[in-house]
Amino acid sequence: MKPFEIIPAIDILDEKCVRLTQGEYNRVEEFSNDPTEIARKWVDLGAKRLHVVDLNGAKDGYPVNLKTITKLIQAIKVKIQIGGGIRTIESIKNYLNEGVEYLILGTKAFQDNKFLKEALELFDEKIIVGLDLRNNKVAVSGWQENINIEIDELAMQMTGVKQIIYTDITKDGTLSGPNLHSVEQVASLFDSNIIVSGGISSINDIISLLDLKKKGVKNISGVILGKSLYKGTIDLTSAIQLAKKECEIQK
Repeated sequence: MKPFEIIPAIDILDEKCVRLTQGEYNRVEEFSNDPTEIARKWVDLGAKRLHVVDLNGAKDGYPVNLKTITKLIQAIKVKIQIGGGIRTIESIKNYLNEGVEYLILGTKAFQDNKFLKEALELFDEKIIVGLDLRNNKVAVSGWQENINIEIDELAMQMTGVKQIIYTDITKDGTLSGPNLHSVEQVASLFDSNIIVSGGISSINDIISLLDLKKKGVKNISGVILGKSLYKGTIDLTSAIQLAKKECEIQK
């Protein structure tokens, strides 16, 4: 079995580490005023990759928490993927120059296919597309708006994208478990590796995703953990060890 990555999330709003529920900015819970401290904690527990989102940037359309994120990048020596307000080639280059491994494109990738193609041509595997669905509709602009496009049509537009982060917004921050049927459906439509996000609440949820891989949905490549880590319903080290063990067994 190909590697399955356990990726802790660090969402930054007004320079603080927070979690939203279903992407709603008025349903925010603060966990730390120092995102770098949280990043160090996850790395110390074994994380090899972090998922960092500028929530202000996602909503406003440009990087807002750049100073805070740059501090985090410089302090942490693991792979970092950044999303939120990245809508220009210049923003991509700036983050890459700071040492970011992957750039997550959302709103602009869906609104401007020419921009997506240019980003893929210039940066190839460095580009991840964030596919955020609410009731099968693509949400953009910090999940504040929906756009009308069929998923199968979208799959055709995503040709060349190596990685997709699929988030079921209705599950995000709810600790109610992932929508496995939807995960399987998305994975079957896209050729990209799929990182799953939204609703993960327990080790059993991770086992369910690994079981999908065993059953043939081989392009599920990882999972992003948010509130489950912050609320303590999943032990990060145990999750990482589980994923590593299962992948070794299936080799």
